[in-house]
Amino acid sequence: MDNPKTIYSRSEASRLRDQPCPYCGKRGRLSVRPVPSLADDVDPDVSVLWYCLDSICEGHDGFSIESS
Repeated sequence: MDNPKTIYSRSEASRLRDQPCPYCGKRGRLSVRPVPSLADDVDPDVSVLWYCLDSICEGHDGFSIESS
């Protein structure tokens, strides 16, 4: 993945689910964090990454699932 997509609108992010880790295949947990913005949006952008629950896996530091 050359340019991973990590910014989604909040409504898009609400439809995302846990995904398998691309490194080990175990279930990765979804993490959604607000992106600071100067404007008040109805549907603000959020930062989305998945984290593998296996502490020794390369995906433990976070991974994305699609390219933008």
